[in-house]
Amino acid sequence: MPSISIDDRRAQLLACAEAVAPLAQNRNITAVHVSKVEADHEIRRVLETIVRRWTKGVGPTYESRAGTLAKPADLDHVVPCRVIVDRMIMNPAECEALLQESIVIARITKDEHRKLGGIWADHPEVYARLLTAPVGELHTIGLERYSNKGVKVERIKGA
Repeated sequence: MPSISIDDRRAQLLACAEAVAPLAQNRNITAVHVSKVEADHEIRRVLETIVRRWTKGVGPTYESRAGTLAKPADLDHVVPCRVIVDRMIMNPAECEALLQESIVIARITKDEHRKLGGIWADHPEVYARLLTAPVGELHTIGLERYSNKGVKVERIKGA
């Protein structure tokens, strides 16, 4: 049985995202703690799975010095999955751009990952900006989470 190419996988994932995101009932997403999200729980789970499956084909773009040496290192979404899912629900027409441009990975240690904390609890102002910024600016804003918590990451050469 032939294996499916990364391009075919991505085409399938994009088609799924574009089919599911419009089914959401509440497009009025505001910056709230995840426990306060009342609508579209099943749709969010499907979209999060799509984001995480897409991520399997994405290598790290940033890394901390300690993350370079960590075995195993943690891989962190520079733009948290929750934000990407929120944005897909807010504007389903952005699904392709969000998947292609906003899934940016940083290689960090488990301790650095814990230090970052949650997007809402520890970075509410960054989260609010991530909900409204142009797609092309999301990873730059997402990197502010690291500097806010003293986790220094640098772009990997050639990435």
